[in-house]
Amino acid sequence: MLRTNYYPGARQKLNRQQGFTLLEVLVAIAVFAMLSLSAYQVMNGVQRSDAQSREHSERMKEIQRAMVMMDNDFRQIVARKVRNQGEEISERLIQSGEYLLDSASNGIIFTRTGWQNPQQMFPRGENVRVGYRIIEDTLERVWFRYPDTVVGSEPLVREVLSAVTELSFEFYRDKKWQEQWDQSSALPEGIKITLTLEDFGEIERVYILPASALTAGDDEQS
Repeated sequence: MLRTNYYPGARQKLNRQQGFTLLEVLVAIAVFAMLSLSAYQVMNGVQRSDAQSREHSERMKEIQRAMVMMDNDFRQIVARKVRNQGEEISERLIQSGEYLLDSASNGIIFTRTGWQNPQQMFPRGENVRVGYRIIEDTLERVWFRYPDTVVGSEPLVREVLSAVTELSFEFYRDKKWQEQWDQSSALPEGIKITLTLEDFGEIERVYILPASALTAGDDEQS
């Protein structure tokens, strides 16, 4: 006959080994919650860093595109007299000042060359009237298809750069910079442009004009 020794309290000991106490469960939950919170914070930080990096990269690309566009315009300024809205020929080759072109800051308008017209395919020359202004904290490029505008001509407008609060110009001549350019039939030797951005502060660009472009000739209107 098989006998099994029975010890008092053995069943209770066995029951205690079959599960966790409430305190152990609460501690496990708390540890898991802390680990989950830490993992979430790390993941959230990585996502925010990635989003900020993408925004910064897109912003830099926007600024670079704007600088390339402005480079193309200001490096090809030409001394060409124009008729504005069918009026008499203007002697001022560059117009610049506060509220020009309805700008919220300073504005500028001039004539540039180099507008491609291969084999004269279009009924226009290679000169174009170009201007820059600030409208609702956005740098805009305005331009006319023809340098000599007729009454009622409206410019074409392209948004160039956002979050721009101020636009200013300085003109170099006779070894000094000046804020206004009032000389007739002549261009400055250099132009300094200052853009004030909401996020990057001031950005300056300086353009040196070629000597051949400084004065207007007699046959410049073509």
